[in-house]
This record gives sequence, C-alpha cells and structure tokens, in this order.
Amino acid sequence: MGLRELYESEGEVVFTRKLINLIVEGKLKPEEFSLRALWEAMGRPRLSPSTGGLFRGKIENDAELKEAVDSTMFPKITGTMINKVVMDAYQLEYGIGDRLVRVIPSTQKDDTIVGMTAEGELFEVGEGLSYEETGFEEKHHKIYNRKFGRIVGLTEEAVKFDQTGQMIARAQLIGEKMKAKREQVIMEAVLEKTSSGVLAAWRPGGTSTALYSDTSTDPYSATTFDNNITDVLSDETDIDAAFVAWASAKDENGEFIQVVPDAILTNLGKASTAMKLFQQDRTLASSSLGDNIYKGKYQPYTSPWVNSIVSATAWFIGAFRKQFIYTEVFAPEVTQARPGSDQEWLRDVIYQWKARFMGGCGAVTNRYVIKSTGAG
Repeated sequence: MGLRELYESEGEVVFTRKLINLIVEGKLKPEEFSLRALWEAMGRPRLSPSTGGLFRGKIENDAELKEAVDSTMFPKITGTMINKVVMDAYQLEYGIGDRLVRVIPSTQKDDTIVGMTAEGELFEVGEGLSYEETGFEEKHHKIYNRKFGRIVGLTEEAVKFDQTGQMIARAQLIGEKMKAKREQVIMEAVLEKTSSGVLAAWRPGGTSTALYSDTSTDPYSATTFDNNITDVLSDETDIDAAFVAWASAKDENGEFIQVVPDAILTNLGKASTAMKLFQQDRTLASSSLGDNIYKGKYQPYTSPWVNSIVSATAWFIGAFRKQFIYTEVFAPEVTQARPGSDQEWLRDVIYQWKARFMGGCGAVTNRYVIKSTGAG
C-alpha cells in the first residue's frame, strides 16, 4: 500500500503513528524517505511552522498524537526522521573518549566534584579500647561545562523540490560533528591540552594545576608524584617503566596505593605495537622468548588527538576511568524550534531542529594515569 492510500485509509493520526514507529524502529530508512512523497500523500498541507515537539521513541497510543495536534502532522514525521538521522550518525561516528571517563550528571556551569579525605590514618585499637574518631575535611575538583550545537533548517523548496538527500546529508554531518566535538572535549582533558584557566585538565580546589609532570603536585597531599616518564613504547619493558613510577604513588595520608591499569592509549604510529603487546602470545623483547604476561590485560586504544595535542611519540597507560570524569549537563539531543523566528520570513525556513549537548571533562586525581613522552 502506498503512502497516499495508507493516509486516506488510516487517517492522519494513525498514519502518523505508524510512520513514526517505522522510523524509530529503523524499518523506514533515510534513503527510503521522501519529503515530497510524504507531503503529497498528506494532501499537500500548508507548510507552516510546527508548534509541537518531535518524537524520539515509539508511540504507544494515539492519544499522544491527538494531544499534540497542530495544523498538520507533517513536521512531526519529518522531525522524527531528522532526530533519527542525527542520533544514528552520532552513534556510528568513531570515538574512544567515553571509554576513558566516568560520566556523572551535572547542573552547574562550573561544576564542583566533591570528595572527602580522611584526616590521619587507621590506628591500632587495643582490646576493650575505643576507636579513635577521625574528622573529615572537604576536598573538591572543578570541571567547566560548555554547550555546543548546530541548527538543521528545512526550507519550503526542500519539500516541494524533494531535496531529501541534501537534508539527510546535512543531518548526518551534524550528528558526526556532535560526536567529534564531545570526543575533543574529553581528549583535551585526558591529554592535558591546557593546564591553565577554567579549561585546565586538572583543577583541584578550583585552582588550575599541571596534571602530568616529573613532580606532579596534589594540593591535598604532602608528596609529589612523577607521572611523566620518557620511555619509547617498543616492548613490555616499557610497560614496566610505568609500574616503577607507580611504586611511589601515595594517597593523601602518605600511604602507598595499588594502581591496576586497564588501558593503554597511543599515538597512531604505535597502534600496532600496543595491539601486539596485549594480544599476541609471545613477548616483544628481543631478549625474551617467554609467554606474554600482558596478553589480554589492557585494552589498547589509539587516537589522532594524541598526535595533535601531545606528540607523535607520546603514549599513556593507566586506569583512566578512576582519574577522569565527564560532567554531563545534558546528553546529545535534538530539539525542534517553536514558530516565530526571523528565518521563517527571510529564508522560507519552515522547520528548524537544533542538535546540541553540554558537558565538560577533567581529572579528579593525578595518580592513576602515567604519561610517556616517548622521547627517551
């Protein structure tokens, strides 16, 4: 049954529900979607701005649509397709950033990640004696959240001349760029693009502080920590160099801590070396033919951001999710504009959708990731 026949037999509300559900379920593909055909099937409704929101999920009953009816259901179907295209492109775009951070919700422009640090240490308790009570002092780290977005506009000509392919391509590009921008925000923090100002990768107590250095200083600790080594990533002995650095890692009370790394992040030139280190049966060191004890231990990641922000020789290893947090004010989303914008009159833009997200990323400690400049 064609669109026109379906529309006439089912009526506008049922027709809209069925098409929206087909789009959400992925049964109606973008390449099968036609603005002109839909407009024709619905009796060429007046192309006026919509007052209702778009639908991101399946519609369970027609009451949902009847409550949202405006002059036509056309923008609701079109908006659902735009949302589907943008978010699918976002999900398909490559990125490793989200695997390196913990995501927590945020409601602030410059968020405060609060923690507690014990004053003192555990004391031996003699038989029949009371436990010594300890106080707690507040410690915190600041992470600055930013908002990014772009608008997709649909003109009257795009419908009447059936420029569906161009509209879909623009929507896909925005979805891809939205993922790329989120990736950039995360990687700039993980790789410490800057150590000053509100965008510094690490801001303990709200003060921007160098994250990676030979004498990395945590203001909540009396000790410094060398998390900046210089080994070239060639074989498993270079991994050992990171463990040597961790041997001096201490908590706020000066007690040694155990770091269990689970990932390695390399520049593009060392991607194959990292994969061999953690996937092959034998070690890489020329002096050893033994079993590879690191096989399957860590997840190898590679990113062009390492080359761009740090260098073509740098690499990182550690428990990234224990060190980095992504604060999410709102996740990537697509919203539909209300009528009344100047673009409606000036450019015959009948509908507009905004793709956006807001968040930030930063470190909450300096002990769980080791950086190597790879220049040793």
